[in-house]
Amino acid sequence: MAADHTTQVEGARGIVDDACDIKEVERELCTLAAHIAAATARFLILLAQFDRRGGWNGIGVLSCAHWLSWRCGINLRTARDQVRVARRLEALPLTRAACTAGTLSYSKVRAITRVATPETESDLVESARGATASQLERLVRGLRSVPVPEPDKDARPPAAPEHRLSHRWDSETGDLVVSGRLSAADGKVLLAALTRAEFERRRTAGDEPDLTGPPPADAAPAAVAMAETMLAVADAPADAPAAEVSFVVDHTGAHVEDGPALGDAAASAAICSGSGRRIDTAGGRVLRFGRRRRLPSSAQLRALHLRDGGCRHPACGCTRFLHAHHVRPWSHGGTTDLDNLILLCGTCHRGLHEGAFGIDALGGQRFVFRAGGVVEAAPAMAGDADAIREGDVDASALTPDADGKPLDLHYAVSVLADAWERDRRRAA
Repeated sequence: MAADHTTQVEGARGIVDDACDIKEVERELCTLAAHIAAATARFLILLAQFDRRGGWNGIGVLSCAHWLSWRCGINLRTARDQVRVARRLEALPLTRAACTAGTLSYSKVRAITRVATPETESDLVESARGATASQLERLVRGLRSVPVPEPDKDARPPAAPEHRLSHRWDSETGDLVVSGRLSAADGKVLLAALTRAEFERRRTAGDEPDLTGPPPADAAPAAVAMAETMLAVADAPADAPAAEVSFVVDHTGAHVEDGPALGDAAASAAICSGSGRRIDTAGGRVLRFGRRRRLPSSAQLRALHLRDGGCRHPACGCTRFLHAHHVRPWSHGGTTDLDNLILLCGTCHRGLHEGAFGIDALGGQRFVFRAGGVVEAAPAMAGDADAIREGDVDASALTPDADGKPLDLHYAVSVLADAWERDRRRAA
């Protein structure tokens, strides 16, 4: 008997099989793509509101992207991109309207939000309607190399400092310019790493590491050495063997050695990760030079990685630069064994010590995450495939008005850049 190769897709709207006219299948595909674009717009608008209002706070996750990854089953990298696009759409009404109408796909919206401002988005939306997604990506890459007019920065309200590092290429010299801001604890770790990198860069035969000196005044060579070291390794280490960082505790509180004050959570996280030492002082005298926390043995670490596989937080799953966390602190009698140890990435580890969530050890190497209630590892999801068809979206909504000619990138970029410069001068 011959095999039956007839395929069927069944849903509330009926059955589509190989006997259907192929044009009908094409029309259905294009219509669904437009509906998906419109539904994605609503998803992004709601996501921006959810993020702005802090809906993910108090659930035990550390960011809106982590919440998306945990609650909606989205890859963390994709989730971060969706949060970025959702935030940008709040300031781009024309892009948001075109996306809501199903005339711009998510790929095109994502590209537009990389460069658009309220002053330039109308031209970009018009360009997107007449270009394929790949052509628009090329256009955006070209536009990122030219200055884009921005609103008056003095009119913006001052924002709280953000802990991040950024970079840009100097258009005049071609140099890479790096700037940023780190927390006191992370900054001390960076300085310790630069000190070690500078020593390794200048090491001669027989030298023993001496990391007691100050970090290099000119950190550029050490930073390059750090980068070269990272490029030389085949894989990033699964564990995070941080350089030792000392924390001094006196009548003013905890602070990094020769550095600014630390909050209790930051000091606790650093010491717990095995990268810190507590030094108690009073009146200029050292009262106690604390020993480093007892670290798991190599056999225990192998067992931890075999059991946990990566960061155990339900919304994370990172597999590199992991910390072995004592659920019951070692300083409070917690044991260094598998019933009391759990793997966390650096970000989740800091979040734990900052009180974003808690962990209970249930015994028998079982743990539960709590944030007001139990944080489920993989919440169930359910949906209606045909509900996306609500609303009136035309099958040709996503089809670009392109004439099929290849994109003249230099011409397109120069036309837009010149037009935006003229608008900026008129406004000034």
